Amino acid sequence: MTIFLTSVLDEWRLTCQEQVTPMESRSGAGVHPVRTIGGKAAYLKVTAATSGAQAIAQARRELRFYQDLAPITPVRTPRLLDHRDDEDGVAALLEPVGETRAAPAWTERMWADLGRELARLHTMPLPEGAEWNRPDALEAALADPDVDRITAFWAPTLPGLPELLARGHELAQDINALPPVFTHGDCHVGNLPHSAGSPAFCDWQSAGIGRPGSDLAFLGVRAATEGVSVPPALIDAYLDGRSCERRTLQRALLAEELGVFVHLWPPFAAFNDDLGIARVRRRTLDLAERFMSHSRRP
Repeated sequence: MTIFLTSVLDEWRLTCQEQVTPMESRSGAGVHPVRTIGGKAAYLKVTAATSGAQAIAQARRELRFYQDLAPITPVRTPRLLDHRDDEDGVAALLEPVGETRAAPAWTERMWADLGRELARLHTMPLPEGAEWNRPDALEAALADPDVDRITAFWAPTLPGLPELLARGHELAQDINALPPVFTHGDCHVGNLPHSAGSPAFCDWQSAGIGRPGSDLAFLGVRAATEGVSVPPALIDAYLDGRSCERRTLQRALLAEELGVFVHLWPPFAAFNDDLGIARVRRRTLDLAERFMSHSRRP
């Protein structure tokens, strides 16, 4: 237990409930189930200054979201119960909002409900302030691909890789076919606990103005290792709630998911087992074949 975490627990008189499985966080923050002095359940999210400047910047972005935007965001989010931001780190005490379910346990209705919620999020007014603009890892990778790393991982199972890399400009055009929206930034089922039949959105450290496809396609990216393909009900419900051209959206999602797998996913293969990697390889081959087939059409 870090010094900063101990300090926050003591200051807020919280009891850590480590026997409960914490919600996922890959941002460098620690997420701990706790109980208040009154016995109420909560989640404590802490990022110590020793985690580094990038982790602290992400934690402060999330804190700004809960303070400034959560009250006007048209989706359900945890309520911020307390916070601390000083030279030792950033801490946020958040109310519990439900239980997460693995992607294979999601029903078609759950995916449809999520599509409607994302449509609501993506139609909210864009927030003002330069802090809500953020670097775009996929666009940067498409502009300057790490060919050696991509080739080392994908060449054995992606025979059309040279042509795909040569068409990187087309991927970039497709992913940007729709106007920017306010995005969650890390949209996957691990950040979408359910209660009372509806999802809540947690972990806003990557929130900002970006492409709608970055939220929608990332659901498929993360679900692929579990052998799950996001059903059409998600997009059907999304389009019911947000006016945009279906074909353009579907093309953007194909390019987004394919771009993430080819350009960004290889370093994360080590976090997955052989079956998960094999599933991603099959999914990416299918996406690449669909993309190349569309690209060759007159």
